[in-house]
Amino acid sequence: MLGEMQADYNRDHFDRRAPLERLGHLSLEEKEAYESYLVRSCVSEFSGFLLFKELSQRLKQASRPELGELFQLMARDEARHAGFLNRALVAEGITIDLPTLSTKRPITWFPLSWVLYSVYLSEKIGYWRYILIDRHLKANPGNSFAPLFDFFEPWCQDENRHGDIFNMLIRCWPQLRRGMRGKLLSRFFLWSVFLTHSLTVCERGNFYRILGMDPALFDAEVMRQTNRTAARAFPWVFDLERSNYLGLRDRIVDTFRQMKQADGLQKLGLKLRFAGLLVRQFSQPMRATQAGAQGVLA
Repeated sequence: MLGEMQADYNRDHFDRRAPLERLGHLSLEEKEAYESYLVRSCVSEFSGFLLFKELSQRLKQASRPELGELFQLMARDEARHAGFLNRALVAEGITIDLPTLSTKRPITWFPLSWVLYSVYLSEKIGYWRYILIDRHLKANPGNSFAPLFDFFEPWCQDENRHGDIFNMLIRCWPQLRRGMRGKLLSRFFLWSVFLTHSLTVCERGNFYRILGMDPALFDAEVMRQTNRTAARAFPWVFDLERSNYLGLRDRIVDTFRQMKQADGLQKLGLKLRFAGLLVRQFSQPMRATQAGAQGVLA
């Protein structure tokens, strides 16, 4: 993995001189949806840069130079992604002072197992988001209204490599995949990442509709593919095809929308319904994976 990161296969694909100005006319509502997507994505990529940079420094201090360099190179990729998104924002007349973001919120420390599981899923779900948008726009080039989308294919390969690195790190601690601990970690992080993705995509679906995509169908396909990919690393994954997980997703999103418009007792009732739906979705059936069996044998 270190050799792949040092090779930097995508170095020449990210042309810093490439214009990122939007090509097509958008209505005010569509423009706001596009810019909101850019802001969220830029902050997310820069957050990844800060995380990997911090881990790189601490690993080097702990006399683990190989791992330190690995995280330094992942930070390089995240900084490159954030830079491109920031340039697209500047083309829209929006400026974000990225270096000050790390000073606006207090640092929160998480257990190592949380970092490994959550970042693995973040990278893999990012891969599937980018590659599915890329495939859709290549099949429907008339919907590609910004040159930024031309970089999504090399972009997703970076995300995929980062996910593979975290898969490797999870395998270095077999106890993270064993017994009830492995099952609970798998359930919680798959559920929380999928829930966040569903609320973001389905609640703010205008961006995907501009691209000619159905937000709910896109969200469901991203979850299916990420769940299938996670089976290579996690001991358990959700049984999406033989459960009511996606059906509950629709009810959760609908209830969330109603909550934002309600008040008083109606809002309280909707909050209780929302909590009940979350518990039901969290409790949906899971299936054991080959990765889990390998973890037990290890």
